[in-house]
Amino acid sequence: MANNYFNFNDFENRELLAQRLCEKITQALKIALEIRGEATLALSGGNTPKKLFNALSRVDLDWEKVRVTLVDERWVDTNSIKSNEKLVREHLLINSAESARFFSLKTEDKYAINGVASLNVSLEQFFKKFDVVVLGMGLDAHTASFFPNTNELSFALKTKNLLCATTATVEPKERISFSKTSLLSASNLFLHIEGEEKKEVFLKASTSDDLRNMPIISMMQQEKPTMEIYYAG
Repeated sequence: MANNYFNFNDFENRELLAQRLCEKITQALKIALEIRGEATLALSGGNTPKKLFNALSRVDLDWEKVRVTLVDERWVDTNSIKSNEKLVREHLLINSAESARFFSLKTEDKYAINGVASLNVSLEQFFKKFDVVVLGMGLDAHTASFFPNTNELSFALKTKNLLCATTATVEPKERISFSKTSLLSASNLFLHIEGEEKKEVFLKASTSDDLRNMPIISMMQQEKPTMEIYYAG
């Protein structure tokens, strides 16, 4: 029997979801800034978070003390329309959030596996612990770049390294991702999903322990941090 931990927050529309999640993230970042004088935020790519990013970009926050990075990245040029970094730069690192300190996961290396070694060293001092992690989820139940039944999945879920190279089941296949251990260092863990299909996938995963087929399960096997689901149809 699966023993998965999560809270499901259902909103009547996507605009309200973005507003409420923006408020929760802002609150968490402000607490971190008050306690430590800095804050760390890891975000996911795709089309789903655009409204959230735009809302966050207008928040009155001490952004120059906020370190922003991605949960995972596609191994493409940062100017590519498939780049998560491009999405963040165009929709979040604008307006009030323009002064946030962004840490790229893409290097000049030809292959992701070659970029991992240097990034594990260079980013370790900045991302020992996340204040906020915002995950996404695909219809195949992948999250971050943890894809079902791939060769690297077990390593990504077990390694103590900060980052790992993985292979997606769709193009572009080369990916780099923060490891499970890194992501679960978060004080606040959110999953942002939209649409009935994704809701069905998540609810199926939430009652299962079939982690190889539904990697999203890896993010809800612990009581702390409890994953907060932010959903709208």
